[in-house]
Amino acid sequence: MLKTLIAATAATLLTTFATADGHGHGGIHVALENVAWEDAPLPGVQLALVWGEDATGATWLFKMEPGVALPMHTHSSDYWGLTIQGNWVHIEGDGTEVPTGPGDYALVPAGEPHADRCDSDVECIFLLDFAGPRDVALAN
Repeated sequence: MLKTLIAATAATLLTTFATADGHGHGGIHVALENVAWEDAPLPGVQLALVWGEDATGATWLFKMEPGVALPMHTHSSDYWGLTIQGNWVHIEGDGTEVPTGPGDYALVPAGEPHADRCDSDVECIFLLDFAGPRDVALAN
């Protein structure tokens, strides 16, 4: 079992290393300015897969333009969110607003209704680490 786990981890790392944009160092380094962003279905929102498999749990960079607000929604998996840039406001299901800045992080449990807003003069960028598939459903 341990050998299988080690082999699977090594294969994942090698695949990730082979596909990432390196800077000539011994490992992998991708500058934030060189991230390959993809447009999300919502205007002003972009995503970039950092590592992992979306079907089983992955880590994503998430970028919102200043003033963009996402409606109340849920995810089927827990995720950790870390603010990298900007002032991200996490809005809980009861309407409580939790402002965050660079370095702040939070756990959002699966099924927990929440919304998000970028209250900043610069783009808001977050690192989101999903424990399972990254999905979204609008909350009732």
